[in-house]
Amino acid sequence: MAANKTILSPAQKRKLLLVLRLLLLTAAVFYLLFLFYNNFSADNKLAVYFSTKDANYLRLEEREIDQDKDLYLQIFEELKAGPESSELGGTIPDGSQLLEYEIEGELIVLNFNRALKDNHWGGSAGELLTVYSIVNSYTALDQIQKVRILIEGEEVESLVGHLDLSQPLMYNQKLTEGS
Repeated sequence: MAANKTILSPAQKRKLLLVLRLLLLTAAVFYLLFLFYNNFSADNKLAVYFSTKDANYLRLEEREIDQDKDLYLQIFEELKAGPESSELGGTIPDGSQLLEYEIEGELIVLNFNRALKDNHWGGSAGELLTVYSIVNSYTALDQIQKVRILIEGEEVESLVGHLDLSQPLMYNQKLTEGS
């Protein structure tokens, strides 16, 4: 038995092609909307980390990105400004400034003024929270995996004697609340 073949007329072929084009165009529009939402809406926020009131953990706060400002400077400015929530505490000593930064692949080298070290309130927990609020905030960016901290352009062993800063540091999940 031979199968019956249906032959489409030229008018039917045109209609079929029109329907396929409309379906393809609709799919392309939905794809572009998906890309727009993921690249501009979802990524329009900064993740900055602050100390919990008991000074045991870091908790994430999101901030809006100001497209007119340098992203890397803006992260430190947000850390310096402190948390918006009254349940969190600041981690950056008064007078601290980010003098400059340099990106080397997935590493960012942050050069701070002496106030980050000299004005620090001390203690191992305080030093840990200060350093990792900086490290976790910068490594929350997809393009940054490690952070190196300098003071006035010089390598330092630690801020106040408890945490080794001679090597680049990576995101610390154990310090984030709820981990």
